[in-house]
Amino acid sequence: MPAWLEVLLNLSGYAGFVALASRGGACTRASVDERIAGDER
Repeated sequence: MPAWLEVLLNLSGYAGFVALASRGGACTRASVDERIAGDER
């Protein structure tokens, strides 16, 4: 595989990861604490 193609794949993979991470899906600290407290009941 050519080097430029590997670089292109790495950059597109990184861009996709950043897009998924910044899109939401991250829960707030309060909801995590509530979920943990809810499991202990």
